Parts: sequence; structure tokens; C-alpha cells
Amino acid sequence: MGNDLRINLIIWAFGLVVASRARVLHVTLTYVACFIAFAVLRNLIVGGPLLAELAPITGPMYQLFRVFHGDRSRTTVGTKRGRIIIVAIVALVESLIRLAGDFQIPLLRPLYVSPPLLALAIVGPLAMWLDLRRAARPAPASVAVTV
Repeated sequence: MGNDLRINLIIWAFGLVVASRARVLHVTLTYVACFIAFAVLRNLIVGGPLLAELAPITGPMYQLFRVFHGDRSRTTVGTKRGRIIIVAIVALVESLIRLAGDFQIPLLRPLYVSPPLLALAIVGPLAMWLDLRRAARPAPASVAVTV
């Protein structure tokens, strides 16, 4: 799990403080929880050591993604609940990309380079588009009843 546990703990502590101060801790913690849950599920499907499935989250790319990318892009939806749902979907798509890599599915090979960023690139714009469509919809007219 990373190179040095102390360094990872320091990075995680600072990252959680930054996410908390930016009021996006819910997004960070949702991603971490989903990553762990999907890693356990992938491990049940593929086998091997569980720590091997969990280890990527301690790597530099995942630590930066976890704190700075998951909710700061132009693909962020407008509601807190929406951000939680979207980051869970991003974690799911990322897990599916990693699982496809375990089974060497040729069509998805270009995605194996950076599963979390590419999952966000796939899910984020679609989520933003749906969020903008939802926001642009006119509110239903209320029916006036006269007596």
C-alpha cells in the first residue's frame, strides 16, 4: 500500500482537511467508500490478494484524484445528492474498467491507462448534460382553482 505508511497518512490527513474546508468531504468519502466496496467485489470475482485491489488508492494518481478531481471539474452537478450519486457512478465505472483490464477485453484497452480519470471523463459530461437539462426544464404550471 504505497511506499511509506507515514507519508500516506500525512497526505490523507491534508487531503481530508482540504476537502473538508472546500465543503466537498462528502464527495471524497463517498469515492473512498465506493472504491473499497468495489475493490472487495472485484477481489471476489478475480481472486488474488485483497491488498492488491486496495493498493491503488494509496498511489499518487488516486490521492490527487480523490481530493482534487472528483468534484472540481466542469462536470460537477448542482446538488449535494447529485454529486454523491455521480461520484459513486464514477467509482463503479472505474471499477468496471479495472475489471475489464483483469479480463483483457481488447475493446476497452485504451481505458486501462487511467481508470479513474477516464471514468470521470465518461460519466461527468453526461451527468452535467442531464443536470443542465433538468435545470432548464420549466416548472410545471400550477392549476388555479376558482370557486
